[in-house]
Amino acid sequence: MIVCSCSMITANDIAEAVSALRTKDPFVVLTPGTIYRQLGKRPSCGTCLPLIAKLMVGYDEQGPSSAASLPHRSANERRD
Repeated sequence: MIVCSCSMITANDIAEAVSALRTKDPFVVLTPGTIYRQLGKRPSCGTCLPLIAKLMVGYDEQGPSSAASLPHRSANERRD
């Protein structure tokens, strides 16, 4: 699944970045920015950042299968 079409980042890329970051430093603070830096990319429009954060947390806590079931809110949905 493509998560960021601006930088061509997939859900698998995020899972690999989380794994690599945790392997290097188990106590690293994960943010979408650290994921982008690990992948050698930069965010463009930023629309994907909430989804990257959800996937990152899911992959970090329970592995890739849990992150795939996280709800995704489209950019047009209202945030309360």
